[in-house]
Amino acid sequence: MQPPASENDILDFNNAAEIFGGIQPLLSSANSKWDGLLIEIYQIPKFGPTPRLCYSDRHVVSVQRAGVIQSHEDESPRYWYPGSVWICPVRAPQTSYTFLDARFTIVMLDPAFVRQAIGDAVNADSMEILSRGVPFRDEQLDHLLRAAEIEIESGLPGGRLFLESLGTALSAHLLTHHATKRVTPRQCRNTMPQYLLRRTIDFIQENLGKNISLADLSAGVQMSKYHFCHLFKRSTGLSPHQYVKRERVQRARQLLAEHRLSLVEIANELGFSDQSHFTRTFHTVVGVTPSQYIAGT
Repeated sequence: MQPPASENDILDFNNAAEIFGGIQPLLSSANSKWDGLLIEIYQIPKFGPTPRLCYSDRHVVSVQRAGVIQSHEDESPRYWYPGSVWICPVRAPQTSYTFLDARFTIVMLDPAFVRQAIGDAVNADSMEILSRGVPFRDEQLDHLLRAAEIEIESGLPGGRLFLESLGTALSAHLLTHHATKRVTPRQCRNTMPQYLLRRTIDFIQENLGKNISLADLSAGVQMSKYHFCHLFKRSTGLSPHQYVKRERVQRARQLLAEHRLSLVEIANELGFSDQSHFTRTFHTVVGVTPSQYIAGT
């Protein structure tokens, strides 16, 4: 196909659905009630060519999972195939694209969140994320977006804590591997000081029923989100959202053994979105459903 007649015009978009004429994503994290990061999975049977475009207020990272995407650039179109990664920094102009049976995952990051997440680990104000408008591979980005896909396909069981952790990891990778300077994040301690780790764990235990945020956890020990995630995992062997999930399930086992509360009441008590979410998470960690667990106690 030929590029659109208005190929010299660059149109601003806030989200991918606008680009595709209103075609909605198969799955979206838009209902997470946190706008620092948005995950969307699209399946586009046939669409294009799009106008030249840029995203007006978000950094965008995408990985293609199926189909073919053609970019219309000069006289030599490029073809994108499964596994290709695309990076579009905020307001970076992109070429026109045509989609054919294409399935892909998009993650949109608030630039303010990127700076806050990294904190003093990297001087984000001294560099810019580079636009990657040609097909390339990046195993780490692919791995992070695969985690995003699993999370959204499971109904976002990790909540805001998972989304913030994913956004922090993406921010660090973009700034250290796809920016105008190649930098290494400032080193931090090997593990978190015991008194700070104890403070964090106490906070988690006291708030298991709430939608705990990474911002709350990192602020409680006066660290950037990036350094907090690294030190917490080195100290406990688990990421913050994995640790919270484990502790919620452990508390659920105690409540189930007491036979005082119904499954719905336990789900509400421990911050699960509903009984189905509670059952799925419990089965993932323990290997049996809550009902099966009760039968065995």
